[in-house]
Amino acid sequence: MMKRAMKGYRTESDSLGDCELPVDALYGINTLRAKQNFQYSDEVLAQYPRLVGWLARTKRAIARVHVRHGKLTREQGECISAACLELVQGHHTEALIVDPLEGACGTSINMNINEVIANRALQLMGHAPGEYRFLHPIDHVNLGQSTSDALLSAMKLALHEETQTVGNVVRQLALSLRDKQSEFGGILRLGRTCLQDALPMRLDQAFGGYASLAERSASALVAQLPALRAICLGATAVGTGLGSYCGYREAVTAELSELAGMQLTQVDDLFDAVQNMDGFATLAATIKTVALSLSKIANDILLLSSGPRGGIAELALAPHQAGSSMMPGKINPVHAIGLTQAAFMISGAEHSVMLACAGGQLENNNYKPLIATCLFKALRLVERAVFLFDTHVVRPLKADHELSMRHLVDSMAIAPVVKEKIGYARTSSLVRQAVASGKTLLKVLVDEGIVSEGEVQELLRQSSFHPDLPHSQMWANPLRSTGRLAQHDSSKIGPRRGQR
Repeated sequence: MMKRAMKGYRTESDSLGDCELPVDALYGINTLRAKQNFQYSDEVLAQYPRLVGWLARTKRAIARVHVRHGKLTREQGECISAACLELVQGHHTEALIVDPLEGACGTSINMNINEVIANRALQLMGHAPGEYRFLHPIDHVNLGQSTSDALLSAMKLALHEETQTVGNVVRQLALSLRDKQSEFGGILRLGRTCLQDALPMRLDQAFGGYASLAERSASALVAQLPALRAICLGATAVGTGLGSYCGYREAVTAELSELAGMQLTQVDDLFDAVQNMDGFATLAATIKTVALSLSKIANDILLLSSGPRGGIAELALAPHQAGSSMMPGKINPVHAIGLTQAAFMISGAEHSVMLACAGGQLENNNYKPLIATCLFKALRLVERAVFLFDTHVVRPLKADHELSMRHLVDSMAIAPVVKEKIGYARTSSLVRQAVASGKTLLKVLVDEGIVSEGEVQELLRQSSFHPDLPHSQMWANPLRSTGRLAQHDSSKIGPRRGQR
């Protein structure tokens, strides 16, 4: 309830007593208490705009269903819906002040949203914030819901959007790697195993492997989407549906599907849905696997671009950042390092999600806020890191054809090739001779009259082709034509709305 207080303030009451709030504040007493009690992360709910947006869409859909079933007046429903739409559009962030790591299963997050919607709806109805006898945050905005089902469903839909965005970024990286595969076609290089000279191969083959990894990573993210479209509205607190009514669950699913622009489904078991968070653990593991897998590409490029004089230097990175306060002119591979650094941090977030999912007790999981914040952070981090790696490392990447060839012909990787011509024992003897004399194996072979330099180069070229694959094989790019992911908008990379 609300009481009149000194000018500029209003007083609201709950079972714990009274609190004074600014008279025009859109949040209420539950939000204020949460702000005072929970100061863990130095973040506020406004910094998670996709979660806010999907909570607002969820409550908008529910309000529409309540109007149709006579549970809300048309005026109440329309004003709630309008207030929800304003939140979706990014308004009223100054009132979204709860720490997202609030100490419960998300009740304070849900109440912050309920109170902002209620008070904004009251303004639209011509009343002052806090005049809850006309429209109440719990009795009207939260009607038919519990934090257990409303927040959980909104979490899944917000993570669906975030995961799809990351999938688009990884998909674009795969396309860029395929482009590099084409650009680097025919460049012979030294294949290395255990960081030692191994066998001749081509640079396009290495980048084809990288592209396949990125494609598989994008597909792994896409595979998570159907589970995130399965919501549990109507479960209310523990799965019994207490507080909802006949027809509500089906009607809300249809209404929210229309607002979402995609077909949503209902989970098979409402009790399982509110008890168990293993689906989020699976998503976290997928994000971690994608990030660490792509960091392997970054580390390979890091090695191959090492130098410019004392390293391998077969690849050349575009310069972006001065690399030292001590060594003039040094340029560091910052975006390759950045992707790996992000992957390590994401690994920590994944571990937190695993612990939080395992920590649920009885009919609920108290750690949904931790699960949500860790997953959103991980997705945002991999999105930015992969985008920057693609934009600043892969696309402008150049190859040094001559240096790659020189490293190959100067190496002992010629030995497996000429072995087919002169036999293992003779080749071994020549390798020992080369090591003892300090000459390259190529020099020894030419001096002994076994092969000419041109013949060796042709043997190297032939050895880079697989005997079971045609030399003119074109590498298919399944992501170019499937259209399974929406086009990524790179302009969205950067600070999100409401972020500090």
